[in-house]
Amino acid sequence: MNIILLISALAVGFYIAWNIGANDSANAMGTAVGAGVLSFRQATFTITVFVLIGAYLRGYKVMKTIGKGIVPEGYLTLEIAIIALLAAGVWVTIATIKGLPVSTTQAIVGGVVGVGLAINAPIRWFTLTKILGAWIISPMIAALVSMLLFKFYGYVINQIRSLERIEVLYKWMAVLGGSYMAFNFGANEVANATGPLVGAGLLEPKVAGIFGAISLSLGALTFSYAVMYTVGKKITALGPISAFAAQFGSAIAVSLANIVGLPVSSSQAIVGGVIGVGLATGEGVDKETIKDIIFGWIATPLTAILLSLGTFKMFLLFGLI
Repeated sequence: MNIILLISALAVGFYIAWNIGANDSANAMGTAVGAGVLSFRQATFTITVFVLIGAYLRGYKVMKTIGKGIVPEGYLTLEIAIIALLAAGVWVTIATIKGLPVSTTQAIVGGVVGVGLAINAPIRWFTLTKILGAWIISPMIAALVSMLLFKFYGYVINQIRSLERIEVLYKWMAVLGGSYMAFNFGANEVANATGPLVGAGLLEPKVAGIFGAISLSLGALTFSYAVMYTVGKKITALGPISAFAAQFGSAIAVSLANIVGLPVSSSQAIVGGVIGVGLATGEGVDKETIKDIIFGWIATPLTAILLSLGTFKMFLLFGLI
């Protein structure tokens, strides 16, 4: 294997995983940071630990869908995988700079579809339809479950008379909810970064999981604060109970997708969860922020497809493929 090609593939894989950490880590801990329950450093450390566990133990199913389920095995060469990841990464970087929590899942699926179209590969539209359906349903499930959890835990907290016990419970709820979300984050989102590399035969699933998780953690540590602020502060006012309900509700939605190996968007799930608790608390939601986020969701897969097609043409022009 060409050593330059190998280094390039790993570098682009690192870049997209770093982007996921920078943008999507807000999905695991943005609500806890926004509610003032955890500091930014505590949040990123927790993300690192549980993303690594989730990616190593459960990431293989979604890696298989991304790497082999959209474009049949054999079409996704290392060069093509690089193009798909690069196109997705460029768009997510732009969104992260603007503090917009877009879906890295959508970007990578769009990138894979784009290169599939560019090389005239047979796209598995049935699989793609299932993925699109999961993108629509997961935030709805997250919103509904988060509303129910908020009502339930609100009732439980009201039965506790000790302020000290309530404060301890608040912190452990935030850690538990964020850890569960981070585990699912590793099982689902890390696979988005490494799935094309697994599909191209460069990495085994568990090795890919460790590589993606470490890269993602560096993204969370270095560049995730702006999107955490958007998720944790700008959609609706969050308290400890509502933060926990939003985290846990969205984690359940992503966990259901992990079981069947569908690459859903944790960005969409957590936003659905935050909207759910915003409605449950009566705080409402910031409609302009929601409009911006939904625009990002629609634009992301379409932009990634176009960027992927354009990048393929550029690589072809310069004789790189």
